[in-house]
Amino acid sequence: MRDLLVFFAVSALASVHFLLKTRGTVLEQATWVYMLMLVMSLILLLWLRIYYGQAGDLVDYDENLKRSHLPILFGSVAAIAIISSVIVRTFTQSAIYVPRPGALLSAAPLSTAALIDDLLYNFVLVAPAEETVKLMAMLTMYRRTRNMPLSVGFPVGVWAVLHAYQAYLGTLMPILVFSAFLSGLVLFAVLKYTESLENAIIAHGLYNSIVILTSLMWA
Repeated sequence: MRDLLVFFAVSALASVHFLLKTRGTVLEQATWVYMLMLVMSLILLLWLRIYYGQAGDLVDYDENLKRSHLPILFGSVAAIAIISSVIVRTFTQSAIYVPRPGALLSAAPLSTAALIDDLLYNFVLVAPAEETVKLMAMLTMYRRTRNMPLSVGFPVGVWAVLHAYQAYLGTLMPILVFSAFLSGLVLFAVLKYTESLENAIIAHGLYNSIVILTSLMWA
């Protein structure tokens, strides 16, 4: 739990920076949404842990980071990249929507400062918010249903549809949803086998960073 608490404390400070930075811009609403998703999910996770404990739960999620997690972490990023390349890039650019405040709001969208803002935004706000809200939904559904496939598949499916909707509208939508769904299952596997929400967040952030960095090649 120590590493997760430190990560969220640092993320909170950076999130305030982005809230102030995007104030009055087209990204202000999105920033508020990510912040509220993260805060509400953390409150619900705390409530679930205090009142229900974790015995017999769907997955443990608060273990500290370990070196033994590295193969799973980097393997998951590679798996998501392969899924995106094989299934998606043949048809369209990406099934993963990646917010870019630096590129969108900066007078110099290709500058180092803009790039750092984009990477940080995804690591401390986007990835934590999305992975935490998915975990909260999974744990809540599992407490009610005791059905693991449903408890994992439904939240990941909703996440996949929202990502595909933000990335693309058209006849290729099922392909994008399928790709994002598989990526969501990979991220769940990271959470399950490392028992660390932070590892899932890092994997998500690393993949988003790859999308950002590779997009610079085509700029």
